[in-house]
Amino acid sequence: MGGKRFLCRDPVVPSVVVLTPSEKVWSMTAQAALRAALRDVVAPAARADGFKGSAPTWRITNAQGDWAVVDVQSSAYSTSESLRCVINLAVAPAPWLAWQQQSLGSLPKAISESLGLYRLRLHPTGTPPGRDGWWEISGERDASAAATDMTRQLAIHGWPTLKRLMDRDALLDQIRSGDLGYMKAKNFPVFFARAEALMLAENGSNPRIEELLADATANVMPAQHDNAVRFAEWVRNRAARSE
Repeated sequence: MGGKRFLCRDPVVPSVVVLTPSEKVWSMTAQAALRAALRDVVAPAARADGFKGSAPTWRITNAQGDWAVVDVQSSAYSTSESLRCVINLAVAPAPWLAWQQQSLGSLPKAISESLGLYRLRLHPTGTPPGRDGWWEISGERDASAAATDMTRQLAIHGWPTLKRLMDRDALLDQIRSGDLGYMKAKNFPVFFARAEALMLAENGSNPRIEELLADATANVMPAQHDNAVRFAEWVRNRAARSE
């Protein structure tokens, strides 16, 4: 036949490559990398020192109802590719929590580090004094290195300090030394007078409590005077009940 001839060709079928699980590659977010590192590195150290919880927060309490909290805070400006984080520490004795509840009306079910009387922040190794350094994480390697450094900082400045301040006498000494982490007596004398009075009230009334409350009430800012009066009366009532 003189018509056109057509050649039939086999269709081209693209080859499919199947990767085994070990060959698959995916990108872990910075948040997922941090969570994994905290779970694998920091959590065992927390448990070894008696703290309970899961990343990013661990707590310990005692028979008196005092709490210590460790919280790894991530920056609100973090992205899935990069995040910054820092460790916040807190000690919240039961008398302080009772006053917080009186002031706020209620407390969260889980005590947060923001409720602490003593509050401090731990930074990466090598952060200059006075600088607010944060760990920076963009992947698994960064997260693992950061978690290892966090564990080191907690072993030196974290777990021992928190457990020491869970002792009421040690906390009272800390208050009298003028150092409650962020808060220093030289900058916040009224706060420290109130804190000492509050802790002393657990053992009943005494002249030192009255001296501290009078000093705090006399030197408070005018806008805070009414609150200072309420605090003083509340502490006096608590001291009377403790006798």
